[in-house]
Amino acid sequence: MKEYFKQIFEHEHWANLKVLESMICASEIPQRVIEIFSHTIAAQRIWLDRINGNVTELKVWEVFDTKIMLELLEINYADINKIINNQDFEQLIAYQNSTGQHFTSTVNQILSHLALHASYHRGQVVLLLKGKIEELPTTDFILYVR
Repeated sequence: MKEYFKQIFEHEHWANLKVLESMICASEIPQRVIEIFSHTIAAQRIWLDRINGNVTELKVWEVFDTKIMLELLEINYADINKIINNQDFEQLIAYQNSTGQHFTSTVNQILSHLALHASYHRGQVVLLLKGKIEELPTTDFILYVR
């Protein structure tokens, strides 16, 4: 499972960087693009903090300037790798969601959610970038592993 998640998150990081590069190169970035991509980064940080038992002040829909998104992506990716290398994938993580409800999920479930969540929102961002950049980024997993 460790190797599987390593590959999934290597792809995710690669895909996130491609999308961010496209955002930076866009003639104009719709505000919704910034909001959605920021949300992806913030939600990832919140989940990583939950796994690590850290309290976070971030909001689920925190908005970041594109200039710091790269730094945040790198920090999150480094922390994901630490979790993949050091955590028991079946460990239960107790947490409170953004509305205050209490839940418990395994590290495996949380990592799976993170990968799927980011993929979903990257698709939204790319759709919103259509017509704002010359070539839309292609971030399919199969293109990454070829």
